Amino acid sequence: MNKLSCYEIISYDQFTEIIKKVNKREIFIIYIKNYLIKGLGINWLRVFIKLINTKYKNYNIKFYVDSGTDYGLSILVMKENIHYLKIKSNKIILEKIKQIAKKNKVLLNPNFNIVGTQKIK
Repeated sequence: MNKLSCYEIISYDQFTEIIKKVNKREIFIIYIKNYLIKGLGINWLRVFIKLINTKYKNYNIKFYVDSGTDYGLSILVMKENIHYLKIKSNKIILEKIKQIAKKNKVLLNPNFNIVGTQKIK
C-alpha cells in the first residue's frame, strides 16, 4: 500500500510556500493540529478551508484534521469540508463516530507520513 504524505501547516503563509512546490496533479493533503482548532475555533477552520478551496480550485487539496480526544469537536469538524479525521478514542465511541463519518464521507485515522514545514526545502 502506498503511503501518502501530508504537510503540517499552522498558517496561510506556510500553505502558500508549500503550494508553490507541489504539482497541480498531485493529491495535496494539509494536516491541521488539534490545538489550532481549539484555540482559534471551528469558524477559523471553516473560513480557512473555504479560502483555500476558492483560491486554489485547480489543485487537488484535501484536509486532514486532528481532533484529539474531543468527541464533540470531531463531530463538528466532520461537518466541514474535510476528508480525513484523526481521533483518539475507545472502541465503543469510535464505532459511533465511524457511523457519522461514513455519512459525511470522512475517513477516520488514516496512515500518512506527516511532513513538517521545517523539513521542506
